[in-house]
Amino acid sequence: MTPTPAKHFANPPYRAELFSEKSGWAGVMNTHGVNCLTFVQDGKTTGKVVTTYDQAQKIAQEWNK
Repeated sequence: MTPTPAKHFANPPYRAELFSEKSGWAGVMNTHGVNCLTFVQDGKTTGKVVTTYDQAQKIAQEWNK
């Protein structure tokens, strides 16, 4: 799966945000504070929109390059 900003929500800069300490779920927020994280596999979105905080930080850093 490849992380990619959701269509029409790709508005940098991006930042990681932890949604829940208990679950560890996190997303990648755009400049407007909207979780724009999606994952694509075989050219289609998977429906997955959360990941770990560490992974979200790496994704945001990569997207901000």
